[in-house]
Amino acid sequence: MLVFIDESWQSSESKPEEKGGVLSAVAIRSTDFNEYSRQIWNFKVKHLGLKCGDIEIKGKEIFKKYNFRLEWKGIPSRQLNLARDILKYVDTHAAKAFASVVLDQAEVDLSCADDKQLERPFFFLFERVNQFMQENYPDLTASLIFDDRGITQNEKISRSVSNFFHLSNVGKRFDHIIKAPFFAISSENVGIQIADMIGHLIGRRQTGGEKVISEFWKSIKQLEYKSRTEIETEGKRFHLFGFKVARSQGKVEIEKRPAD
Repeated sequence: MLVFIDESWQSSESKPEEKGGVLSAVAIRSTDFNEYSRQIWNFKVKHLGLKCGDIEIKGKEIFKKYNFRLEWKGIPSRQLNLARDILKYVDTHAAKAFASVVLDQAEVDLSCADDKQLERPFFFLFERVNQFMQENYPDLTASLIFDDRGITQNEKISRSVSNFFHLSNVGKRFDHIIKAPFFAISSENVGIQIADMIGHLIGRRQTGGEKVISEFWKSIKQLEYKSRTEIETEGKRFHLFGFKVARSQGKVEIEKRPAD
């Protein structure tokens, strides 16, 4: 299983000085990925033109307010029609969506600044991916493929994630995830581009744009993972949903086991 992960940030429409961060992911079966790549190339050509198959899809571009204004005037938007085709295809080809939403300004950069403390958005995402794999693909493992953010930031993410999986008692139990992250260039990877679309829509909704993107919000909610089994925490039982809003600051500390 390939889990493509992207980070995005958006400012509140009512308070532009405040921004929200989204760590979004889409899980695609590795046996399906080549067909995804071919089909989405064809969608780009269909809606944008013969020379546009290799254009990178960015949520902030495809869901621009301008594109919605066109449709409000009765003019079809090629960008929004492209988004409709992509999300419909993803929904009918067994993909699942996950996301951690950060509203606390202390965590919003999603930077993994301390490699001894895994930031909560990453933990919440991994928790859901591991549960998804355990329920649906118990004999397989998921590869975490992050959007490339440059050597320095990639190294921070890699160290923090690897330390969590190898040194944390909680991380060691996440047996359905390969314990080393991978990185991909978004312009050449449709998985990262789909994750970016999902992250943008979630961030847009959290920062005051829910009315504008309501049609597409319904589409990604169709993709959202929901656990079949209930999880128990502090005496309470509940289903685990793919989209998690982290409302207050905190980090997941890496607990080192004492030497034998």
